Amino acid sequence: MKLFTILMSLLVIGSAESLSAQSGATNDSTQVRIKRDRMPYIKNFNTWDIGGHIGITYPNTDIAASTFTADNVKRELAFGLDVTKFLTHSFAFQGRFITGKMSGVDSNKPQYQYHTDVHYDLTINAYFQLGNVAFLKRTPNLAIYGAIGIGAINYTPYVSIDSGRTELTGIYSQYQQAFEIRDFAPTTELIIPFSVGAKYRIAKHFSLNLEYSLRTTNSDRMDGWDKLLSEDDDYSYLSAGLTFHIGGKDHMAEWFNPLQSVYTDLYDMKDKVDLMSMDTDKDGVADLFDKEPDTPEGVKVYGDGTAVDTDLDGIPDINDAEPFSAKYAKVDASGKEIDSDGDGVPDPQDMEPNTPKGTLVNQSGITIPGDGSADGSKAPFRNVDGYLPSIFFAWDSDEINKVFEESLAEISLVMKNNPELKFIISGNCDKIGSIVYNEKLGMRRAEAVKKYLVKNYKIDPDRLTTETMGNRIPLTDKTYINRRVDFSIDSRK
Repeated sequence: MKLFTILMSLLVIGSAESLSAQSGATNDSTQVRIKRDRMPYIKNFNTWDIGGHIGITYPNTDIAASTFTADNVKRELAFGLDVTKFLTHSFAFQGRFITGKMSGVDSNKPQYQYHTDVHYDLTINAYFQLGNVAFLKRTPNLAIYGAIGIGAINYTPYVSIDSGRTELTGIYSQYQQAFEIRDFAPTTELIIPFSVGAKYRIAKHFSLNLEYSLRTTNSDRMDGWDKLLSEDDDYSYLSAGLTFHIGGKDHMAEWFNPLQSVYTDLYDMKDKVDLMSMDTDKDGVADLFDKEPDTPEGVKVYGDGTAVDTDLDGIPDINDAEPFSAKYAKVDASGKEIDSDGDGVPDPQDMEPNTPKGTLVNQSGITIPGDGSADGSKAPFRNVDGYLPSIFFAWDSDEINKVFEESLAEISLVMKNNPELKFIISGNCDKIGSIVYNEKLGMRRAEAVKKYLVKNYKIDPDRLTTETMGNRIPLTDKTYINRRVDFSIDSRK
C-alpha cells in the first residue's frame, strides 16, 4: 500500500508539471504572464528516446546474500533495451526490457548453489529527470534522474547440492531444511524496480548513462529455494548504456531548461535597467540612448550622445581644428576649411585663390606687395595689416595640437619670404579660471608657438615678440574659440 501511494504521488507531480508547462501564467504574490511565443511547449521538442544497456547482476536471495564483495555472490551479465517518451522536460514514461543470468553459492553446509536464467524482466516506469531544471544553464549536458515502476519477470532457476551434478528446478524448505522438490520452471512474478542514475550528453542525439537499479519481487523463488517465512528475493542491476534521441527538431526535451524563457526575460530586463542607469563615458546620456558611448569625458554632447558640432561641418568640435568655420563649409579631415593655395585664407573668402605659398596676404587673400605697401610705393611694413591664421589650444593646455602643424608651416613660409617683418605672438584664454592664472597661461601658449617656429623653422627669435592677453579680449562667448594664439605684424619702431 505504501509503495502504491508513493507511485501515485510521483505520477501526480509529473502531471502537474506537464500542465504547468502548457499554461501561459504562474501565480505567486503577483500573476506573471509570459508571451505565448516564448513558452517552451513540449510539442516543439524531440520527445522520444531509445537506448541499449549492459551490466552486471547482484542477487539477494536465500542461497547467496547481495553483498558486492562476498565470494559466494557470482556476478553475471545482463543487457536490455529502453524506450522513453517525455511528457514534459523532466517527466517521462519508460518501457524497459532486461534479460540475463544470476547465480550464487551458499556459504553454509551442505553447500547449495544455483543459477537462474532471466528470460525477460519487463517494466513500465515513471521517470523523473532533475538536471535540466536544477542546473541554471540554458542547455545542460549533465542530468540526474530516478525511476520507479511495475512489471513482470519471467525466469527459470536451477539449484543443486553436489557441485552441479544433480540439478533441480526448485526446492521448497521448512525450518532451514529441504522439504520437497518443486518445479519452478518457468516462473512469472510481479516485479517493482527502483532506479537512480546519471547521464551525460556526448552529442546532439546521443547520451551516455550510468545507472543502479534495485528490482524487488513478491516471492522467494528466484534462487530456486522457496523457504518458509523467508524474505522475498530481489536483485541489483548496475549498468552502462547509450541512448539515442529520436527526432529532427532543434532541441531535445530532456536537454532543454524549461525555465530558459523566464531567465531570458529577466536577463533582458536587467540589461535594459543597467543600460538606462549606466553612463559609461559620463557624458550625461545613458548608454541605452547613447549613439557614441565612448565620447571622451568632458566633451559636450547632444541629447543622443553625439559630440557637438557647432559649425555643422561633420567634424565634432573635440576633433575640429577650426570649430568656428562657416556652417556646412567644405573641410578636410581635421575640420579646417579647404585652402587650396595654402595662404591661410579659406577658399570661400579667398579673392586670389592661386596665391603662391609663402605670400603675405590680407584677410581677403589678396597679395600684399613685397615692399610692404598696398599700392607698390615704398611704405614701411609696419603699416601693412597682413593676415596669418590663429592656432587653437585645448582647455588649460599650452601643447600644440598636430592638426595645426600645417598652419605653422604656412606661417613660417610667410616669415621667411618677408625677412624685414617682425611679428607679435599674442596668447589668449577663455574666461574659465582666475585672471592671474589666465595671464600666465596666455603667455605659455605664446611662448610655445615661438619656440616651435624657432626650433622647427629656424625663425630668428629676435623677430618674434610674445605677449599675453589673458581673457581680456575674447572673440566670442564660445570658450574653445578664445583658447588661441594670434599673429600680428609688429609695427613698433
